[in-house]
Amino acid sequence: MRTKLLILSLLISISCYSQITKIRDGEFSPDGNKIAFIAYLGNVEDIFIYHIGNDSLSRETNSSNLNIGFQYKSSLNWIDNKQVLFLSKQNGLSQQYILDIDKHTLNANGSSQSNEYLLEFDKANQVSFYISSLNGNEPAVLMRKLGENKVTKISKQNYNFTSPKISQDGKYIAYKKMPLGTPYIYSIENQKQIKTKLPNKNTTITSWSPDSKCFLFKHSSYIDNSSFPKTSLSLYDMQQKQKRVLIENVDLISGAIWSTNDNLLGYSLLDKFILVNNKAKRTKNYNVIGRPVDWSNDGNFVLFIQDKDLILLDLKNEKSKKITLPNKL
Repeated sequence: MRTKLLILSLLISISCYSQITKIRDGEFSPDGNKIAFIAYLGNVEDIFIYHIGNDSLSRETNSSNLNIGFQYKSSLNWIDNKQVLFLSKQNGLSQQYILDIDKHTLNANGSSQSNEYLLEFDKANQVSFYISSLNGNEPAVLMRKLGENKVTKISKQNYNFTSPKISQDGKYIAYKKMPLGTPYIYSIENQKQIKTKLPNKNTTITSWSPDSKCFLFKHSSYIDNSSFPKTSLSLYDMQQKQKRVLIENVDLISGAIWSTNDNLLGYSLLDKFILVNNKAKRTKNYNVIGRPVDWSNDGNFVLFIQDKDLILLDLKNEKSKKITLPNKL
């Protein structure tokens, strides 16, 4: 009770004069009415909600008066339209916490024996996936149900794994082994690894199709003895075990995402966002600069992060909106 009252008082008192220097981890709420994101405020990190309908902003946490552990936040995910799951620190460990934006409460979601990183949440099955180390072993891919402490280890080998990416329907999870960047895919339903014909180095699976039959992956390589690697983006068909190159040998692909509409996907280059109609194999360019981080469930909006601003691309009305936050909060 004491913890809830403390959090409530801090949420109400938002007289913190910190300058926003970076935004990360933006995500649409399931109903598409809100965007939750983490803003880095120079020396603390806090969770904010952007309300799309009335173009307003609310600050949901205030770390300026909390202990140093709670000032760290990452890996934000909506559980439902009222609750946000994310990683924060208490007693020196990065663990899962649930923020209820209506009740203004903050509660732990289970616990781990060591730090948790790169959290992803499967809303359909109410399961969290994350990277952590058990019994001193290399970082592994782990999962546990919401509100439970029982942990299941997904990755089977004792390697340093990172970059978990759950499929939209919760059937598969992709991750990669470091330091080479070797990709792995694991079937959650069948509890086994899936063989692919992906490059075994410098490969990252970025997004899945809604039916989990395909995914997007980036692959980096050095071309003609160049000093810097070039990156290619391809679509991989799980059933055919074949890839289709969407673009190759570019300097940077900041992100690639797939809509809940099976036909629409997109990726960002240095100077534009390219929308791909996968069925018709047509593309359309948008003058939006930023890293695409989420696609609304209705398929109409794409969310980008551009340093300390959010960009909202309205595909239906062919417009983009920059959400510039106040310099001081």
